Amino acid sequence: MKSVSFVVLNWNGEKFIPRCLEAILEALAHYQGQGEVLAVDNGSRDGSVALIQRDFPRVRLISLKKNLGFSEGNNIGVQESRGDIVVLVNNDAYIHPNFLVKTVSHFEDDRVFSVTPKVCGLDGKTFVIGRTGLGFKYGLVRLKFFDDIYSSPVPCLWSNGGSGLFDRGNYLELGGLLDLLYWEDTELGYRAWKRKGWKTVYEPESLVYHDHGTSYGKLLSKSQLKKIRDRNRFLFQWYITSDPWMIFRHVFFLPFLLPYYLAKGKGSYPGFCQPLWKWRQFKKEARKRVSRGNEIMTDRQILRAAAGETECVNIGSVNLTDMSGR
Repeated sequence: MKSVSFVVLNWNGEKFIPRCLEAILEALAHYQGQGEVLAVDNGSRDGSVALIQRDFPRVRLISLKKNLGFSEGNNIGVQESRGDIVVLVNNDAYIHPNFLVKTVSHFEDDRVFSVTPKVCGLDGKTFVIGRTGLGFKYGLVRLKFFDDIYSSPVPCLWSNGGSGLFDRGNYLELGGLLDLLYWEDTELGYRAWKRKGWKTVYEPESLVYHDHGTSYGKLLSKSQLKKIRDRNRFLFQWYITSDPWMIFRHVFFLPFLLPYYLAKGKGSYPGFCQPLWKWRQFKKEARKRVSRGNEIMTDRQILRAAAGETECVNIGSVNLTDMSGR
């Protein structure tokens, strides 16, 4: 049975990380394989570090001197982990005791890169996120989230960076997460499909409770988060897209996007302009982490698979059939 490492990224989470760690330890008690828990502290200024050291001796603590951000903090945790499977968990997420029972078995298929669970609110009733996909309209990629309609596993585009499971070796081979807030997990899942034909599976019978946005909500305002999301959508698209027709449509619609964002107001306009001067720096940093590689799937093949079409997609030796599971 595959060994599992939980990586919990923490920043000033003294109030809620105890519940997070307790839930993980309970899940490991229900798991027959080997497991470990790592807490990566991103330069917290509260009592998080002391609390973990005092109350959770089974948790391996990695204490960073400053906040390196979501992506780099998780990448360090994955590098330091020892398990075959690594689970990235936000410090305000609480996994169900049977979380591992339904998810780890998917990795017996060596085409599976990651598995994403169903995420609900703290009440256990409010559906937050499940199957993920990506749309393409008016020359822009758009995140796509499916309703809670699945009763069995189905392929999806990416695994939630705050509660997803990843094949550790494949994660490191791909280079890990890039610095794209709210798009970093999307980009990693897309890169896995595109470079290797590795798929992500949505497992609706595995459950996580998440107090969504608690950490970033303390650091950034809603308008700041929106600007970053808008900016990083462009960086994501410019970095990952190689399909000529998609590039043509993006360039064609680009002149019309500026007045559109201006019409939406001041909060959206910077998110349109910032990637223009951020692009060169981002591309340089991405090249340091991600090595160049051949593409197994085209952009349109990936979008079709993620959109839930029932057709069978053949990519070399990879045969991906998307069954609805409804």
